[in-house]
Amino acid sequence: MENVFGILCLVPPIIAVLFALLTKQTILSLFVAVWVGATMLNGYNPLVGFVAIFNDYFIPSIASQWNASLLLLVTLSGGLVTMLKVTGSAEAFAKIVTKKINTAKKGQIVTALSAFIFSYTEPCLILGTIMRPVTDMVRISRAKLSYILDSMGCNLAAFSPISSYGPFIVGLISAELLAGGLTDNEWAIWLGMLPFNMYALFAMITVILVALFNLNIGPMYEEELRARKEGKLLADGVQPLVPEDVKKLPDGYEPTVLNFAVPMICLFAGLFITIFWTGNIAENGLTGAFLNGNIVLSICMGFVSGAIGAGIVGVLTKLFSATTAFNSFIDGMAQLITVPFILICAWSVGSITGQMQVGAYLASIVENYLTPGLVPVMVFVFGAVISFATGSSWGVWSIMMPIAFPMAIAFDIPFAYVVGSVISGGLFGDQCSPISDTTILSSTGASCNHIVHVQTQLPYGLTVGASAAIGFLFGGLTGLYTLSILVTAVVLALALIAFSKISKKKEAIA
Repeated sequence: MENVFGILCLVPPIIAVLFALLTKQTILSLFVAVWVGATMLNGYNPLVGFVAIFNDYFIPSIASQWNASLLLLVTLSGGLVTMLKVTGSAEAFAKIVTKKINTAKKGQIVTALSAFIFSYTEPCLILGTIMRPVTDMVRISRAKLSYILDSMGCNLAAFSPISSYGPFIVGLISAELLAGGLTDNEWAIWLGMLPFNMYALFAMITVILVALFNLNIGPMYEEELRARKEGKLLADGVQPLVPEDVKKLPDGYEPTVLNFAVPMICLFAGLFITIFWTGNIAENGLTGAFLNGNIVLSICMGFVSGAIGAGIVGVLTKLFSATTAFNSFIDGMAQLITVPFILICAWSVGSITGQMQVGAYLASIVENYLTPGLVPVMVFVFGAVISFATGSSWGVWSIMMPIAFPMAIAFDIPFAYVVGSVISGGLFGDQCSPISDTTILSSTGASCNHIVHVQTQLPYGLTVGASAAIGFLFGGLTGLYTLSILVTAVVLALALIAFSKISKKKEAIA
């Protein structure tokens, strides 16, 4: 399909971003962007474009198996979250851990490290629900919590061979090896790529450094200052993406460790049993089961199992009846209805950018202006731009991998390094994009205002992204690929030290 719009193909994603920042209304901004794109694609007729919103974009986006699975996953998570609230699970956990986690620094570090435990359960959602009472008690702002969830979510998943990310990346590599008539091992390239996935690697490291040294950059400073001094986790008049429904336990009811432990045990049991079943562990072995299992289905079954476990605890401790437990689960799913609608709008924007050839347009710029030494950094930068505009890291990887691989062959650049630049660029733009599903899920998990999350996270993302870009530039120009990791680390460290001094001056003035 020929791109007939030229630079105008960028109009819908730009409108989505600008409207979101100006109006603070996520759904409205995405809806307007879809309408503008649909209008452009239908002869610039706004009435036909309006009808096309539903017929050509909303309904087909729901029909996609992957998207439908994610909608179900998000909805079920709402039921689980409510069950954890009504049974006092999160409250019980908070009472236990806050005996040790009694400072904001400890709360941030534990939240970040816990992402490794919850990496199979959609950490943006469930980790946020589990840790939110803890971070609330030690006065960590919702903006900081959502930043931690986002930085440790898809970035961590890209390092895991037993998530949906790993096999997807390997599949793209395998396709390019086949197209090039090469016999290299795709898993070996994926493994070699990991240290060169510099954005994801240093984004996660930055989370730890931010927690250790209280590095509150840009608008995050105001969010954290207000939370520490006034205990206000969101500014007055600012509403979270999903309105909070505070569940109060009956007088005299004291949740115990079982209120938390039983749902978590059931959650992980349901998760791993489903992975082993769908991955046929008997024939494929442990590793093969994870690689072949249905991860999304497994997470859904984990959520349902965890909710059942919470319900059993509530019934056995006479907190509520079985009927009340079921109704609470249903109510929880209903409360999260805005998130699926936001995701549908975001996917529709992505579909429109695909039809308008946004990726191909930006990729053509990459092909026309690249020189050998600039290949890694330009692949990274343009991948980030495409990912930011479309809200999809996977889409960017699919677009950029066929461009980057032939260049790696032509200019004798290690495959692992070029793949690292592709994956890093996609993750960079995805994390910063307000229309990315992971950004939306992080706002949901932290119960943060979505625009506040985007604005406060952006300085961190840009700092890590700029550092990674310098690293890829150094590696491409010098051929010292391994040393470029150190260059990225040094540049990032210098930037964070500078921000640390700025933060200390602000604290002194305050």
